[in-house]
Amino acid sequence: MGELLKEIKKEKKKIEKICGIAEQQLLQCGEIQGGSVEVKKKHGTLQFYIKGNNKKREYIHADEKEKAEKIVRYKYYKKIEKNANKELELLTKLEKFLETQSIETVYDNMGKLKQQLVEPVYVPREQYRNAWLQEEYEGKNFSEDNIEIYTDRGERVRSKSEKIIADKLYREGIPYRYEYPLILPGGIVLYPDFTILDEINRRNIIYEHFGMMDDERYANNAIEKLRMYLNSGYRLGDNLFITMETSTKPFDSRMLDGIIEQIKS
Repeated sequence: MGELLKEIKKEKKKIEKICGIAEQQLLQCGEIQGGSVEVKKKHGTLQFYIKGNNKKREYIHADEKEKAEKIVRYKYYKKIEKNANKELELLTKLEKFLETQSIETVYDNMGKLKQQLVEPVYVPREQYRNAWLQEEYEGKNFSEDNIEIYTDRGERVRSKSEKIIADKLYREGIPYRYEYPLILPGGIVLYPDFTILDEINRRNIIYEHFGMMDDERYANNAIEKLRMYLNSGYRLGDNLFITMETSTKPFDSRMLDGIIEQIKS
């Protein structure tokens, strides 16, 4: 249901945008008093007729075709506006149902005592999130020459940029794991900087920050790591996100804002 709800929200945004365009176009057309336009092609040229409410046809000379075009545009955008509003009404009803009465909400609405008497066929979102966050794992070790940097959540990271990222994810309420081991096909083990939980679709999203891209050896390793992700089925902008920086082009947290917006949408 999570994927369906996500698609409904996206569709609503698209239809709302279309509604806005139709409304603007109708304002430009101005008020049109009834009638319809009939267009015919004769001897390779278009001929225009306006039908009034009395069904009488009035021929419009080519020099005055703007009058016919205005009516056609008005009728088109009026129909778009009407149909789009109907679609929005239906999508809003379905969205509300999925958010309040879907199978995902049945267990949540039972009450804590009753929940102890059943084994849920679908693990509630909060329960799934908590279990994901509480899973124990062993990340990469820190060498003695690594400086000590800690996030607001109290975990140690390797750079100031990683602290910025971790703290931002934490403030936004986005569940993440730092350097959680990922086993790729062939038994290759990688330690992504951040593994983020996509709560709606119940999948993991990889986020890598490459922080020394002006170092040739580091950059080559970063490119190889990215190649391994892509060859393993990860897709940039879907379940794989990256940011980069160099000594002269530091990390811009606005890049992270865009990623967070995409993850939440």
